[in-house]
Amino acid sequence: MTATDWSTPGAASGVPAGRIVEPSDPTLLTEDDHTAGVARVRGDASLPPNTPEGLGSDQPLADLQPVGVLGVLDGGFAMLRFRFGRLVGLTALVLLPVITGELLVVLRFPQPDAADPLTTPSSLEFLAASSSSTGWGLLFALFGAVSLTWVGIAVGQTARAWADGTDPTWGEMVKAAARRWWVAPVLGLVTVTIKTTASCLFGVGFFLADALLFIAAVVAGGEHLGPFASVGRSVGLTRRVYGRALGICVGGMFITTVLQSVVLVGPLLFATSFGVSGTAEKLISQAAGLILLVTTPLTACIAARAWVDFRCRLEGTDLDVRAVACGLA
Repeated sequence: MTATDWSTPGAASGVPAGRIVEPSDPTLLTEDDHTAGVARVRGDASLPPNTPEGLGSDQPLADLQPVGVLGVLDGGFAMLRFRFGRLVGLTALVLLPVITGELLVVLRFPQPDAADPLTTPSSLEFLAASSSSTGWGLLFALFGAVSLTWVGIAVGQTARAWADGTDPTWGEMVKAAARRWWVAPVLGLVTVTIKTTASCLFGVGFFLADALLFIAAVVAGGEHLGPFASVGRSVGLTRRVYGRALGICVGGMFITTVLQSVVLVGPLLFATSFGVSGTAEKLISQAAGLILLVTTPLTACIAARAWVDFRCRLEGTDLDVRAVACGLA
């Protein structure tokens, strides 16, 4: 027992005045003291990180807290690295048929002079397709937008599961997203319509609108909302931190643009240097377009990390989780 000879106001029942008793000595606590309870967490104690069981300390959503723009971008890369094979495989499930279909069209019909939407950064596919002289560009751009939306829904559901301490398998990720397949085309069409309409505003409206809508797909998956409710929820979160949302959106777009441009330009320069043209050149271009299997889930992961950050910043989600972990709620 540790005791100190000084008096305190309102000494505990059963304890002589002038003595402080350590709670670790239960022999000096009366029945009234036990019923009153003993505090186990100091009010000024730092909250431990909430590490979901079974996922390891490298889990990208282990320690939920608000981060800056660079933190969100880095967190998107961390999410992609954490389950790289599953996320790329999930993307390939919906994007490979689209890439294959476009390859068949490219080989069957003359290639237009306009940019190829499927080998353009995913956030800008409709801007590229708008210059196409045929309807094929717009059609494949639409397929690409729906595919990106479906991947975003799947990543949103996965991010929610990681935050709750579970790690869905690839099959569970596919089944969860497949059950809400109808959300992807509707949500994709709604967001594309808004962004392409806004693109008429001095050439920058597309980016301004994209900053409000870029988390809509992960919201649909993470919060199990319908397409229109997801758009409203996305705008409701991003407009309150619009500057931060715009920085994340533009930063993510810049990263994927540079990555795709480097991968696409390299093979084409190689083909040009050796005088390759015709069908071989088209095949090389389409093969380089497979980088979308990486940049598409990366875009979705950045959006998912932004969604988590906005919820922590605006709604205190991280505080609620930590309070539950500490037994305070």
